[in-house]
Amino acid sequence: MSYSLLSAYEEPAFNSGVVKPFQCLKLGGRLIKDQYFVYVLLCMVILVILTCIPFSGLFWGAWMSGIYAALFGRMRGEWTTFSNTISRGFGVVGPSFVVAILWNLPFVPLGIGIELFSRWQDHIQKTYPGATPVASDVLTTEFAVLGGLLVFYVLAFLITGLIFPFAYQLVVDRQMSGWKAVKLSARAARANFGGVLGLVILELMLVAMGIALCCVGLPFILPWTKSAWAIAYTEVFSLAPQNQPAPMPYPPPPPPPPAFGKEW
Repeated sequence: MSYSLLSAYEEPAFNSGVVKPFQCLKLGGRLIKDQYFVYVLLCMVILVILTCIPFSGLFWGAWMSGIYAALFGRMRGEWTTFSNTISRGFGVVGPSFVVAILWNLPFVPLGIGIELFSRWQDHIQKTYPGATPVASDVLTTEFAVLGGLLVFYVLAFLITGLIFPFAYQLVVDRQMSGWKAVKLSARAARANFGGVLGLVILELMLVAMGIALCCVGLPFILPWTKSAWAIAYTEVFSLAPQNQPAPMPYPPPPPPPPAFGKEW
């Protein structure tokens, strides 16, 4: 625990060496099994929105926070609904936006590389129109660039997975600012490096399977992986107690009866 010199804010403590990747996936599956297709539909909607609506990625952080808020509510016995998920996510839209911006930074060079590769592909098609065979050295370069982009994606995925695994959860559960949540998430991940790395690799493999199925499998994978990270969060940090209304104070005792008698 640590205290700021300017405030009495107490930073949440975390456990070390407690993340077990396969157990998190197993318990995560149990957590969402009763409402699995509700989470699938939530993921499907956000993926369609991100694909079809320009600048909708700005709300990715709010959606992620809403999903984790719904999962934490599920742990407390609540049922997940679209309205609750959206309202809880947009309730912390500011800190979630900060986390999303920082999370996306390692992928910016990848996006630039993909855009340059796409333009190069257009140039190749113009150079070798129709059935004209593409030169072997050009094909070799294409495969090399594609391999490099794939390696860069894996590296960016690992970097973000080892820095931000608990950032959105901290924003939702502990009402932390985006920057503080990222810093604490990175420290907690470092203290649970082996387990976090294992879960990141499992998530990468599952996401790759979803993408390999023409991206159709992705909405069916995301609820499972996010619930696994929610379980991992509860192992590293404990869920914050819900705000309960303060009990009504007891009525004050009645005043003592007046003293009767003569004054001498």
